[in-house]
Amino acid sequence: MEGKPDWIRERDHGLDPDAVTEAQRQYCGAIEAIDAQVGGMPDLLEERGMLDDTYVIFSSDHGEMLGDFGMYAKFVAYEGSVRVPLIAAGPGIPGGEVSDALVELIDVNPTIAELAGLDRQPHIDAQSFAPVLREGASAHRIETVSVIENWRSLRTHDYKLIQNYNEMFELYDLREDPNEFRNLADERPGIRDELFGRLCERFHGSGKLSRGMRIRI
Repeated sequence: MEGKPDWIRERDHGLDPDAVTEAQRQYCGAIEAIDAQVGGMPDLLEERGMLDDTYVIFSSDHGEMLGDFGMYAKFVAYEGSVRVPLIAAGPGIPGGEVSDALVELIDVNPTIAELAGLDRQPHIDAQSFAPVLREGASAHRIETVSVIENWRSLRTHDYKLIQNYNEMFELYDLREDPNEFRNLADERPGIRDELFGRLCERFHGSGKLSRGMRIRI
């Protein structure tokens, strides 16, 4: 928990490792049951003669910490909470492909519109990732953002910055430290400040702190 903010430390309940393992097994069992049901959808679509003109997109609204850092549930910016599955199948989408492209859930909206041959809705920030599905494009977004009542974060392929409101920043090198153990906010101030500027730009249209924010770097 070194380098984590106080509100994260307070959520560490000192969970018993065996109890955590059992909870993880049960969770994986639940996922397997859902997976089996979703996997049966193409068979039903084929039965009804609808397989060739139907797209199936599966995702989730959030993850589950499942004992990481002594926590269950969500509400944090770590990968276990904010990284979710996104699976798509249908006409023109090659099967068995895996992509590392960065996608936000809001992007599902214009993607469905493009796949269905419809115009995208005006005045939205979402971006269609249909080229990733159909053409195997390796890139979509250069960064993604997440936000909740006491933090907001920006993630690139290499780094994640977490701005804890009225408390410390967290910066993780996701290539070297995918489990987000080592907070590098003080060790790499240049990267921290650059990503914070991009975070402000995404939410406020400028690289400056908004009025009323009390942030300690």
